[in-house]
Amino acid sequence: MLTRLFPGILFSQSVLSEPDDDRYSFLFRNVLAIAETDLLPEEVIEKIKQTERAVGRSPRDKYLGKVVIDIDLIRYNDEILRPADFQREYVQQLLPDLESQSL
Repeated sequence: MLTRLFPGILFSQSVLSEPDDDRYSFLFRNVLAIAETDLLPEEVIEKIKQTERAVGRSPRDKYLGKVVIDIDLIRYNDEILRPADFQREYVQQLLPDLESQSL
């Protein structure tokens, strides 16, 4: 679905990570993506939230400790929108390889 929204999007390999919150009992599979777009950050966020809903995410999921899918816009151009997420180990691990693919 994201490839239709963002032609040319590149995805990293996936890595597993432990949840930070006791509500979640399963490992998370994390993937980064990088894409070019003319959309504003707010428009990108709306598109990814629509994608999450389309694949089954509901507002109650977080409360229930269920993660069907979670897509976040962490960086837009050179602006870090989610500093805590940007510092996560898996982001720092996957980002250099992903950025080198996009050159």
